[in-house]
Amino acid sequence: MPARVDYAIYADSDLSILTARERETLILKMQGLSTVEISKKLNCCRQNINALLIKARKKLNDPQANPNIHRRQTIDYTQYADCDLSVLTKLERIFLSEKISGKSYKEIAEQHHSTITSVGTLLYRAHKKLDDLYS
Repeated sequence: MPARVDYAIYADSDLSILTARERETLILKMQGLSTVEISKKLNCCRQNINALLIKARKKLNDPQANPNIHRRQTIDYTQYADCDLSVLTKLERIFLSEKISGKSYKEIAEQHHSTITSVGTLLYRAHKKLDDLYS
């Protein structure tokens, strides 16, 4: 049986390095709720709660391991306006062109009957490809 964790030790920690869900879960755990109670409150399974708590503890115990984890970068897509987009897939080109023109992830997703996650993934791939070429 794993050792019990004293979650009170994280009370003064910088929780900004955690995802919103990890932070929410950890705060509920620090308030004394059990994983079963948290899973009911957050409407997810106990295994997810345990996984979130483990990830949160790892990040808080060694914040220098990956200081930028889960910190979203704000990417200025207009920097790619004059780049040769031929290295991108057709969908990456379309999504990037629309993002350059100022559309939000949500607007692009709705227009192409896609998900916001897919839009984000394709834009990230396009960004990485272009940065590898032009950096």
